[in-house]
Amino acid sequence: MPLRICFLTAEMTPFAKAGGLADVSGALVKYLHAAGHDIRLFMPGHASIKRAELETYPVEFLQDVPLTIGTRAYRFSVQTARVPNTQTFVYLIDCPAMFGGPAIYTADPDEYRRYLLFTHAALQSCQRMGFAPHVLHCNDWHTAIAPLWLKSIYKWDQLFAATKSVFTIHNLGYQGVIGPAAAAEVLGGGGLELLHQDDLRAGRINLLRHGLLYADLLTTVSPTYAREIQTAEYGAGLDDTLRARSGALVGILNGVDYTDWDPRNDAFLPRHFGA
Repeated sequence: MPLRICFLTAEMTPFAKAGGLADVSGALVKYLHAAGHDIRLFMPGHASIKRAELETYPVEFLQDVPLTIGTRAYRFSVQTARVPNTQTFVYLIDCPAMFGGPAIYTADPDEYRRYLLFTHAALQSCQRMGFAPHVLHCNDWHTAIAPLWLKSIYKWDQLFAATKSVFTIHNLGYQGVIGPAAAAEVLGGGGLELLHQDDLRAGRINLLRHGLLYADLLTTVSPTYAREIQTAEYGAGLDDTLRARSGALVGILNGVDYTDWDPRNDAFLPRHFGA
């Protein structure tokens, strides 16, 4: 059965890449689209994206949209961009106040706010499109709060009534840990009981942990890694939560997109070879 999939990622090849998340995102959107699924991939419109080399179009009804994070007011717009050499389009969330810097990621203290805005913008774009996803697929700490939001801030909207969430762990070491003063931004001023209470008492909010707690399905990059992260040695302080959700945790071995990683025609190899 063809699925409607909303896919949220901080990076995607060939638009913006810092690590393996970009490769997985770029391959999945292409192959799921080719398999007949209606996949709508959202990513931040990073300033580093080379727009002049892309085929982009503004989404007319998603321009200059107001959005509030805590007490701060922002505006975002959405552009569609064709993935080069495919018939697949992605959606770029443009908000220069948040994504106007030269780097994909920063060490700024408000880094978390950029991705709260991005996640809100993606979900609100779905609302304005009338797009009711069967699956909301979130990746790493940047979008880990989305499964909780489906059960809280966006619960009122029947558009998401049948939406199930998948949270994929690519890098457990980065967790989006912020101070408890940000709770009003994370949950819109209410629902503190939904946050991890031991973390709150310890003076922190761990965004990635909430993806582990609230997603309907957890996936990671291999069956071995899925087992390893349930141990204290590899669990990065989250092994207790991962063991508690072990029944929902699946390891899927990352594949390779052979249209990009083929030694017969790889542009980065000085000499080409086949089998």
